[in-house]
Amino acid sequence: MKDSTISAADRIEIIELINQFGMFIDLRDWENFSNLFADSVEFDYSSIGEVAGNLKPKDIVNNARNDLGGFQATQHMITNHHIKFSNNNDATCQAHVRAFHYLPGEPGKDILEMGGHYTAGLIRTGSTWKIKRWKFTVLWSRGNQQIFDVAREKVV
Repeated sequence: MKDSTISAADRIEIIELINQFGMFIDLRDWENFSNLFADSVEFDYSSIGEVAGNLKPKDIVNNARNDLGGFQATQHMITNHHIKFSNNNDATCQAHVRAFHYLPGEPGKDILEMGGHYTAGLIRTGSTWKIKRWKFTVLWSRGNQQIFDVAREKVV
């Protein structure tokens, strides 16, 4: 399928959807985060030893809340979106991500930074795009590798 048959509006909506993934996590906006997903999602965070499998949006939200809700701040910067369309209703977007996780503690041990890429499978449902597959591939990380364990203990 020629990408020229896909509207610029579709490309913009997909880029916005991928960016919202990071923004809603960083803002702890779990309701809007949940709305990004199809009814069932092939979800894969195995490159960091986390959940992988077919999940419902509520399970994705609960995992994100438990893993990230204890941090004082997180910041996900997502860029270089590369979109391929299979047809008018299916697409794949790959984008770079750099994620900072901040939890005050001992000097020099309060940050974990990760770099990698997201690969998202997308489906048009009605007039909007939803995430039906999501994979995070870590390429590098630096900082306190145990900070997630400490943050999980702080989730309320």
